[in-house]
Amino acid sequence: MHRDVDLLITAADTEGYIKSYIIVPTSVWGLATGRLVDSGVQNPHSMLIPILVKAALDRGRAGMVGEGKNIWHNVEIHELAYLYITLYDKIVADPDTGHGRNGFYFGESGEHSLYAVSKEIGTALVALKKSDSAEPMTFTQADLNKYFRGSSFLGSNSRCRATRARAFGWKPTKSTSDMLANIRTEMEVIIKKKHWVGHLNNAL
Repeated sequence: MHRDVDLLITAADTEGYIKSYIIVPTSVWGLATGRLVDSGVQNPHSMLIPILVKAALDRGRAGMVGEGKNIWHNVEIHELAYLYITLYDKIVADPDTGHGRNGFYFGESGEHSLYAVSKEIGTALVALKKSDSAEPMTFTQADLNKYFRGSSFLGSNSRCRATRARAFGWKPTKSTSDMLANIRTEMEVIIKKKHWVGHLNNAL
């Protein structure tokens, strides 16, 4: 989605115009906090899990692309923010910190299958009396058209390792288990604010 821009930035580094450092988040989860959230200026939600939650609330059933066997990595939003701080401090302390082609820093702290996420969404739906079945049901093409602009990107694989970030001291502690446990909380917030009503066409 942003590769073309990344290539332009790294090319500028190669040509000596800048030193580039690019943080590449994986599937961000959790609710943002802080003054901007409290004042209503900042959206507290990430994208991937909330759009699955919104679709599930609308159709009354958790969904997945295909069998949901694809794998994505994940990172908690506050730990991702700390990665930015940690990298900045590293650059200030050491001007030779990897940049350009060696300046891509992944943010990941675990991996999950789409099925695992969708099953947890289904479990939360049942617990909150929004569905009578916790088992995810494969999205039809009509579902993909309605909720994801016809794209099946949620059936793709997206895997990496945050080797460079961990090497200079970034130490995330939140795991995939924490992410799955947070899904009901996120769903409760979405339900309370009715964030899935009338927002589905603009989810992506």
